[in-house]
Amino acid sequence: MAVFAKLVSVMVVGGESLQVRALEQWYRDIPLKAERGEILDANGVLLAGTVSTYTIYARPVSCFNKELTAKALAEKLNLDYQKLYAKLNSKTSEITVKKNVDKSVVLDILSMGVTGVFISRSIQRVYPYSDFLTQVMGFTNIDCVGQTGLESYYNSYLAGRDGYVYVPSDLVGRELKEDTTYYAEGVKGATLTRTIEKNIQDSLENAIESCQLNTNAKSVSAIVMDPNTGEIKAMGTTPSFDLNNVPRGDVSTLMKLSRVSLVSDVFEPGSTFKMVTAALGLDSGKITTGYRSYCNGALMVDGQRIKCWRTKGHGSQSFTEGVASSCNCLFMNIALSVGVDYFYDGITKFGITEKTGIDISGEASGLTIKQESVKNVDLARIGFGQAIAMTPMELIRACSAVINGGNLVTPHICKSIVSSDGTLLYQGGGEIKKNIIKESTSETMRQVLETVVLTGSGKGAQVEGIRVGGKTGTAQKYENGAIARGKYISTFVGFAPVEAPKYIALIVVDEPVGAYYGGLVAAPYIGQIFKSIF
Repeated sequence: MAVFAKLVSVMVVGGESLQVRALEQWYRDIPLKAERGEILDANGVLLAGTVSTYTIYARPVSCFNKELTAKALAEKLNLDYQKLYAKLNSKTSEITVKKNVDKSVVLDILSMGVTGVFISRSIQRVYPYSDFLTQVMGFTNIDCVGQTGLESYYNSYLAGRDGYVYVPSDLVGRELKEDTTYYAEGVKGATLTRTIEKNIQDSLENAIESCQLNTNAKSVSAIVMDPNTGEIKAMGTTPSFDLNNVPRGDVSTLMKLSRVSLVSDVFEPGSTFKMVTAALGLDSGKITTGYRSYCNGALMVDGQRIKCWRTKGHGSQSFTEGVASSCNCLFMNIALSVGVDYFYDGITKFGITEKTGIDISGEASGLTIKQESVKNVDLARIGFGQAIAMTPMELIRACSAVINGGNLVTPHICKSIVSSDGTLLYQGGGEIKKNIIKESTSETMRQVLETVVLTGSGKGAQVEGIRVGGKTGTAQKYENGAIARGKYISTFVGFAPVEAPKYIALIVVDEPVGAYYGGLVAAPYIGQIFKSIF
């Protein structure tokens, strides 16, 4: 009875697990790296693919002529013969000789009569357009595992499942030729289709490269988005690097160039934030397009004199004229008119105190003074884009709500993910919060913002035959908690066509040399992008 009970325990209760353990002892496995899923643009253009390469292993116990094998491997793979020979004479059961070897080299090695050498197929990531969408795309490591960008964010979908060749072996690991070899097929990774459109991305990258060349800026970044859905049509930063030749030798530089600053870095938005202030003023009903404001170059608030950017003043202006001239005094008056509670409630509705939810790792959220601590002087500064910080992605999302009818969209880059057998695994998109401002307010703002491009500071963004609206911005930079003298961030948010916006674009020029006003160094390049698109 005891023997019978033990037999039941071994054969029935633990049979499966024991069989697995036995097979692990009887067979050596050679991995076959699964093909990584492709990344396509919105129109099916291949942006990231794979090519087959091979990994060469050596098993000393199966290597009967170690000198010949070491010589052949060292010669063909450009390795040190002495080190390789020493490894083949060691007690190591298996050594990885080299990864990512071309098929022709593998065939040459095998033709030289080597023994104890085993080959497994692996893959290498390739990017047909090299230095293109660098930060957003991201890159993989030598084992084809996503490290940054979309390659990292969607790695679980793109990676696939590895296959294996199981080779029978004896007690010391020598292959048994007369036994059966088993092949377990891998599964290719899923295909990721993005909302990015290559032709628009080309336009954006040409524009930011021209901008950096002409302004000698530290960096230039830009986004093009569908304001109605949140689909990112183009997104990039310069300088960048070739994804097929990742500079892994300098880790600090690599991390700096790989960071998606458009979602990870916050900055003081300056005058581009006036789009939000103006919309809140109109939506509150306390400000109308007939509202007039007087600017003598500064405004006294709580005993402090806050200057307008035009120190000699703008004089008496209507609401529309004040927006076109970007008069700080107008926007201070608007913010003070609606009050702290209403303004902060509006900031929350516009999503400035939360992450946008974009499908990229490392997103930051905006910074504001705590509502209970805000004084009138703080509120006045926030009204024209100071004393508040946000990411460029938060800014373009908020500005989209100003001009799209009052809806807060969720920015996203993934359009769909489809498995290798054609099954839809994921459909991109996100929540849209409706009517955070009235549709009539949004319509009025589109018309007012068109005057900025027609007669105001954004003239450089004009495109013949297309109605373009927008807002310029120029903000001082801070270093170690203090204003960095002579360092600015210049921005422009533009949208087109005004009557029914299909695209909204933001450009951020970090530390331009010489001229630094957003109307001069930023707006013309949004005009360049729109001209190319339309």
